[in-house]
Amino acid sequence: MRIAILGAGGHGKVVADAAMALQGISVVGFLDDDPALAGRTFLGLPVLGAISLWQELDIDAVIPAIGENRARREVVIRERARNATVATIVHPAAVVSRRANVGMGTTVLAGAIINADAQLGENVIVNTGVIVEHDCVIDSHVHIAPGCCLAGAVRVGEGSFLGIGCRILPGLNVGRWCVVGAGAVVIRDIKDNTTVAGVPARTLR
Repeated sequence: MRIAILGAGGHGKVVADAAMALQGISVVGFLDDDPALAGRTFLGLPVLGAISLWQELDIDAVIPAIGENRARREVVIRERARNATVATIVHPAAVVSRRANVGMGTTVLAGAIINADAQLGENVIVNTGVIVEHDCVIDSHVHIAPGCCLAGAVRVGEGSFLGIGCRILPGLNVGRWCVVGAGAVVIRDIKDNTTVAGVPARTLR
């Protein structure tokens, strides 16, 4: 399978590295809407131009690799409307239960563990070293930053961002488009569009 990486930032490098570690995948390069990046090379791969250029390339699929959730969601919706095929990438050093479900366009990076009956939506980032325990439900466009740990039966709503190293206790609900600060320990449900931080996590806004 020949693929292009959508996004040439730091997260794009990590996703490209994960894709290149998989057998049967050839990464042709990056696509990014920042014209200043065109022609540059990262990890030995060229930045070929704007994201919409995938339509002119000899590829089978694209992979979203933009860390910011709203921007990544916008790109995926826009390019799928242009009939892009969006690939799912699971790093060979990740552990994903056969009884878990990983949605289209989701990336699971090295050292992550996704346990039995976890359900991940579309266009999710499960970053390096994340633990998603049994029966968790992660809605689309979520980004779980490195080192986070979600205990059993946690639910995370669409578009939420879980900061590096946070912890969420069993059975809790994180609403849609929330932000959980780095290192926070979440001990109660979080309403939609809320930012929390601290140990225990408290509402900031």
